[in-house]
Formats: sequence, structure tokens, C-alpha cells
Amino acid sequence: MAGDRRCHDRNRITARASRRAVLFGLALALPVSAAQGQAIGLSDEIIADPNSGAALFGFDPVAYFLEQRAVPGRPQLQTVHAGRVWHFASPANQAAFEADPQPYMPAFGGHDPLGIAAGFAVAGNPHTFAVADNRLFLFRDDSSRAIFLREPARLDLAERNWPLVRRDMVP
Repeated sequence: MAGDRRCHDRNRITARASRRAVLFGLALALPVSAAQGQAIGLSDEIIADPNSGAALFGFDPVAYFLEQRAVPGRPQLQTVHAGRVWHFASPANQAAFEADPQPYMPAFGGHDPLGIAAGFAVAGNPHTFAVADNRLFLFRDDSSRAIFLREPARLDLAERNWPLVRRDMVP
């Protein structure tokens, strides 16, 4: 009995280490756009600019819903929520977010839902997004976005995997 427990614990530790090794390898293999200043922040539940710390790389979360496009926020219009600084394109967008931020928060912290469905975190690109069922989803690239929109069952898998992926993000 004790041997079975030790074997189970060892297998669980090995699986966790393997997941982290895959995440690290994936992070190294993914293209990063230096021009956009994006980095893969596996330790961050909400994606952010590594230089400024601005959530969504400084894009206005409310504008995705109102304008259906990525709109850069203005640094002078900002608020802090969930440990991140959020920028806004207008005082009205800032006020809407401050009154009720939850509807504007990106699903899975802005990580690509297909990565989450596969069991790992991949930072989404603020320019590659979809608003579906009144939720903001960011994607690594156009291909990921197209698959997500074509195969809605992937969202269910991502929803189930998110607590595990979030727990295993590198601190």
C-alpha cells in the first residue's frame, strides 16, 4: 500500500515536471514579436507588457466590446485592478471598467484558449481577439482564432483545464 502511494506521488511529480518542461520548451519555440513588445509571461495570470506592467499590453479592455477592435489606451487614463495597471482610450471607458471590471476582463487572463485547452498557457496577442458570448478572448495568432471560432467545443475543454493550468503557471 505504501509502495503504491509512493509510486503515485512520484508519477504526479514527474508529470508536473514534464508539463513545466513542455511549457518551457514551448515558450522558447513560440515566435515573439519584438516590434509589439510582447513577451510570454507564464507567471502572470493576466498578460501584461513586461516593460510597463500594463495589462493587455496597454490596450483598452472596454474598447474591444464597444469598437470591436484593439485600441491603445492612454497612460494618463489608468486604474489598478487584479494587480495590474489597465489603460483606457477614454474617460468613459475607464469609468465603465471601474464601475464593473469583471465583464471586461479577458477570458483565461488573456492566454490563448487553445493552449489552455491543450493544457498550457500561451500569451494571447491583443491584436488577435474575438468577443464571443460577451467575453473577450485573445489568441496567439490568426490560426488559433480560426480554430476556436470553428470548434466551439474547445472552449469547454479550456474551461475545464484553466484551474489546472493556472495552478501550474511558473511563479
